[in-house]
Amino acid sequence: MPWWGVLSAVGGPVVLAAGYLYAASLTPGYQHVRQSLSDLGAHSADTRWLMAAALGLLGVSYIVTAIGLRPADTAGRWLLGAAGVGMISIALIPNNVVGKFTLRHTLGSILTFGLLAMWTAASGHLGPRVPWPLRRRVGVVIAVVALVLIELTLWGLILSSDNNGVREVLLYAVTALWPLVVVLWTKVRGPGWAIPPVRRVSPARGREPAR
Repeated sequence: MPWWGVLSAVGGPVVLAAGYLYAASLTPGYQHVRQSLSDLGAHSADTRWLMAAALGLLGVSYIVTAIGLRPADTAGRWLLGAAGVGMISIALIPNNVVGKFTLRHTLGSILTFGLLAMWTAASGHLGPRVPWPLRRRVGVVIAVVALVLIELTLWGLILSSDNNGVREVLLYAVTALWPLVVVLWTKVRGPGWAIPPVRRVSPARGREPAR
């Protein structure tokens, strides 16, 4: 895992959290529990471009992380990269008014978070040398958790729930932090199987013979 891949995996959640908290602090009367994160990025909100920048950088971090995450299966990396493109698109296509959801923004969000859910299952491997976060069963479990959160968030919006903000922030947190978990685990514990293969040279073989 290259250093820039680790940096992007760390930077994505940090930028999202910082942008969200700062935008909320600039919005008088904003209610974290009831109001969704999308309200801060609505076209009529004063913090529209701040949240667009935060979500756009989060999308870029997904793309860069997907490029650097060689231990993951190629299909999962493609899905994570596609989710990054989707995150940039929903940042550029916000809701028009605070508290109301447009069809384009809602469909884009469902597609993007669906990709973020599926990449975890598609990136897994079978075998004894696979790192824990990249095991097939673990990826499937995380995908199911993310899909459940998507359903809860969507139904909360449809039913105008009083805790939409909590549901949406939890969805963002889980999907943004899982790439970081995968990257840090593989960085600390080793990549296991990598595609394309990673050449490992032992210290003894790496030395030139004495003359």
